[in-house]
Amino acid sequence: MLDVDRADSTKEIYERELRGLVLPTFQHFTVREVTVGRIERFLKVQRALSYARAKHSRTILSMVLGFAVRREIIARNPVKETSRMKKPKHIPKALTAEQISAIRTAARDWRMGDGTKGPKPDGQVRELIEVMLGTATRIGEALALRKCDVDMAADPPRVHINGTIIVGTGKGVYRQEHPKTHESNRVVAIPAFAAEVIRHRLALIAGEEPDHLLFFSRKGTPLAPYNVRRTFREILKFGGLEDMEITPHAFRRTGATLLANELGLQAAADMLGHTSTSTTKEHYAEPDRTVKSEPAIVLQRLAPPA
Repeated sequence: MLDVDRADSTKEIYERELRGLVLPTFQHFTVREVTVGRIERFLKVQRALSYARAKHSRTILSMVLGFAVRREIIARNPVKETSRMKKPKHIPKALTAEQISAIRTAARDWRMGDGTKGPKPDGQVRELIEVMLGTATRIGEALALRKCDVDMAADPPRVHINGTIIVGTGKGVYRQEHPKTHESNRVVAIPAFAAEVIRHRLALIAGEEPDHLLFFSRKGTPLAPYNVRRTFREILKFGGLEDMEITPHAFRRTGATLLANELGLQAAADMLGHTSTSTTKEHYAEPDRTVKSEPAIVLQRLAPPA
């Protein structure tokens, strides 16, 4: 069933969701007993919990039953005859300048007090925040950047985003040699503040091989995204920001919003590695609520003669 053209990490997610979402309800039924009505009732329960949960459940069920159709076990896929799920309206939210400043301050001061027990932070998460803000990357993409992926001689400097960090079953934490999608493989110019951080990271690994990661553990291995997220939550708590529901992905939305407002949706989509501006607009760029004066000037041409 999972023999599809998907990344290993995606297949692992499907398998986990199959075990966690679908099998508890349908494991005692034969394939022919998984009817439209049973699926409809199941999805209704999942939808009451969350839209995402119901959507994932529907996708997994459709894959399983589609496999059964291709093997001629059943004649049709009953999932395709269930009711459409209405997607809740979602408005992307970017970080404000005040929130970014507060996060930077918290990241700088976290565990740096004289009374702090244990080793002081190595500053990698603090620097990762700057790189994510300056590249609008996913956390896995930023953690996957290597020495050979950056061109500091270019004006402005640029980075080649061509991989991501994956946590695989039986494989541990490793660098996948391609990002989430084909379009996500991209070269982007970066602002001076992000370039400054990358220069510091490069100085730390000056004697290492070209494929050495910019961000790495004490053993030189990739940093696990879940560990970085945990540290980020601790930083937010330290700064009194834990109730704002901020995740590292907020840096990507913030970059998308600024680029969309200043340069247009296409520029934001190109930076994020999206195939179309619709994804950028729907999921990443917060709508610009600024009242613009230009329309009033243009419409003034319709004024009655003096």
